[in-house]
Amino acid sequence: MMKKIIAGLSALAVMTALSAHVSAVDWSAATYADENPDSGDIISSDADTCTFTQKVGGGDCKMKIKWQDVLENPDDLANVYSGSWKVTYHGLSAFSGTEIGWLGGGTWVSNGNSAGFALAPTEWGEDGMAVWDDEQTVEDSFKWLLGPAEDITNEIVFMDWSGQDLLANNVTVTISDFKIFDKEGNEIAQKTGSGAPAEEVVEEAPAAEEVAVEEAAPAEEAAAPAAEEAPAAAETTTSTATGNTSAAAVAVVMGAAAVAAVASRKRK
Repeated sequence: MMKKIIAGLSALAVMTALSAHVSAVDWSAATYADENPDSGDIISSDADTCTFTQKVGGGDCKMKIKWQDVLENPDDLANVYSGSWKVTYHGLSAFSGTEIGWLGGGTWVSNGNSAGFALAPTEWGEDGMAVWDDEQTVEDSFKWLLGPAEDITNEIVFMDWSGQDLLANNVTVTISDFKIFDKEGNEIAQKTGSGAPAEEVVEEAPAAEEVAVEEAAPAEEAAAPAAEEAPAAAETTTSTATGNTSAAAVAVVMGAAAVAAVASRKRK
């Protein structure tokens, strides 16, 4: 009975960790748009985000990724119905004290533009100049834009349309939390980015089960400390950003298994 409980908790931990990365895209494949190296500059990317800015001050500010670098199953392109993502601007305080009162843009998705997005100053000073928070996050989305397969281009292009000099002011744009859905609202699986924890979780879960079984010592006193030590494991485990879910899930399995062991001994 004890082994069944622990095995069930281990399986739950694996499912939780894997489901947390349904939307992880490997943005390392992102590049400039329009076949023009001057259309944008990729600053950084990881499994969940991509940050870019202008290559030329006051010029285009675009970043592109292709559907084959997003979809886990290329055939799912025919099922894509809508999508959403977050757009975060960093360094906007550089525009405080100016008359700049708008920044924004949109996204070209295969054969049409997204809903678009806009940012505005936090307030206007008595001198008529703008006051900008250093960072702002807005959302963008698309729906019904893919159209007939023969009309679909392979690109998703994220753009700032403001024409302001982002480069000289060290303003950057980050795309994150990119999700796509089918017509029924089900999220479509995307490629897991580099460093995704799927393989690690599958290997760690059985190990957690073995440790938990060993923790269930014949003496009730031996099982009790395990329940107290589990939180410490979650606090001290070193993991990558994409591995935090895995570490927490294993800690939960170990803690829950130890508690179950105590309860089991008490019932006898």
